[in-house]
Amino acid sequence: MSRPTHSTVFSRDSDPGVQDSLWFANDFMLGAGMVIIQPSTGKMVVLSDQYQDAHGVDKVHFFLPKGRKDIGESLEQTALREAYEESGLRVTFMPLIVPTHAPSPPSSQNTLHKILPSTEPIFLDMHKWRAGHFGRTDTGGEYLTFWYVGQIPDNAVLEAGTRMPDEVGYQTHLVHHNQAMELLAGTSMAAIVDKAYRLWIATNHQIHNPSWLDLVSTRLGVDPASVAAQVPALPQAWNVDEGRRSESSAEAQDNARAATL
Repeated sequence: MSRPTHSTVFSRDSDPGVQDSLWFANDFMLGAGMVIIQPSTGKMVVLSDQYQDAHGVDKVHFFLPKGRKDIGESLEQTALREAYEESGLRVTFMPLIVPTHAPSPPSSQNTLHKILPSTEPIFLDMHKWRAGHFGRTDTGGEYLTFWYVGQIPDNAVLEAGTRMPDEVGYQTHLVHHNQAMELLAGTSMAAIVDKAYRLWIATNHQIHNPSWLDLVSTRLGVDPASVAAQVPALPQAWNVDEGRRSESSAEAQDNARAATL
């Protein structure tokens, strides 16, 4: 896809905009991915897979669960399915206060719905796939992935046999935010994990803010306690900054191996 000659600058969390485009069905794919947080510990799920590079050296690739949307499947269903299949964990969506432009249901025209927690995607990323990826006649295309935030309970159980044949070597790791950032360094997934983590913290702070409580109650006519109950709390006596301590790549990989489920 060609870039505009003068890029549209979005928020600091986004890359510049691209030109208006029209793509036919065989030139794009839709997919969904999931950031998985365990609220009781403040940890996050990262997956890994081993491979050999061109020189026969063993390497480890770290990533988040994601995949293509099946025919007839919603993006939300895709996110939950891929999270389950690739991680082996049963995940539910985590409501967060997200600055989405998605409108509220038609019954309400109040734009204040944006201050309420939702399960809308927090990112959309776009990657090209090379020509020939799907056969000799394939000319390549754009792969658009919608990223959601999910959660697992304290007693989450890793289920066996959920992965596809080409995924059986995947391993599931439960790590702190700083470890996830180091393991995913150099990829867009690091930014996605970081934003999900910060949105969770910010949402917890917001739902206890007196101004927010008053606004939800008086302007929206909603019980703030019932809204706040949807949001998983931060761990008790948890130091938010502890999860942000930087680690070397070697330390992060060692800790990830120790945290394999």
